[in-house]
Amino acid sequence: MRAAEARVAATRDRIATLEDELASLVERERSERAALEDQLRDAWLLARRDPVQLLLEAERPDRVGRLLAYHERLARARVGALGRWQETRAELGERRGALEARAAELVAERDAVRARAGRLEEARRDRTRALASLEREIGAREEDREALLQRRERLAELLDRLAREAAQPSGERFLAARGRLPWPVDAPVLERFGSPRSGGRLRTDGVLLGAEPGTPVRAVAPGEIVFADWMRGFGLMVIVDHGGGFMSLYAQAESLLRAVGDRVEAGEPLATAGQSGGSSRAGVWFEIRRDGRPEDPGRWCGPRA
Repeated sequence: MRAAEARVAATRDRIATLEDELASLVERERSERAALEDQLRDAWLLARRDPVQLLLEAERPDRVGRLLAYHERLARARVGALGRWQETRAELGERRGALEARAAELVAERDAVRARAGRLEEARRDRTRALASLEREIGAREEDREALLQRRERLAELLDRLAREAAQPSGERFLAARGRLPWPVDAPVLERFGSPRSGGRLRTDGVLLGAEPGTPVRAVAPGEIVFADWMRGFGLMVIVDHGGGFMSLYAQAESLLRAVGDRVEAGEPLATAGQSGGSSRAGVWFEIRRDGRPEDPGRWCGPRA
């Protein structure tokens, strides 16, 4: 939907530019036409002058002839310029018509995408209801212990590899901002750091922020994106390396907006909140890691509104 809206806006901007060019050409044509009319009137008056009048005004006939020839050449040049401007205006008009047709096609495409989005939203609601029903039937809301351990091991391996490959600054800026970092989304905490899972045998390594699907997820500090892909158990996930062993993780996204290698500043969108990875609740799974070890995001981010 965002891409379709952008294409429609770009086409309308091009149409507006062509409208300005057409208006400029019409004004130039009007000015040149007025100048040509004045010139032709002067030449006609010059050609109609009586020989006695020429004698009294001490004008030589050969000079009058040269003036008439000059008027004729200038008139032909102006007529040629008018023709070229008219051709250009006609061409711009055709291009404008083609762009307007394309804009209509893009609007239809955008509307079709919106219709698909509506169907997907309904499917997502059905999925949420089905998950809630399954949770009630089995009497469990969390993953089992083995799945949690596998998920934790996969993430630890990934973070270890990324740390070895990273070439970031010291992380002093990130450390200095402790307690004042912004949250990735302005949303309530549905699951706190260290919450019990799997019957209390495991604790969570991050927080779940209950944002609406499609809400922009923003970087909490400057850094470089070192992972932007799907990961089992986490869904679509972005990891930002802030240097000095500090990393922030944003998971279960609906879509990814940046790629590996991108430099980002605090507040720049990274992804959109969602429910990927099998989560039963929409939002953002958010973690902060220091040398691979999880730390409470609540101790790093400032108070929420």
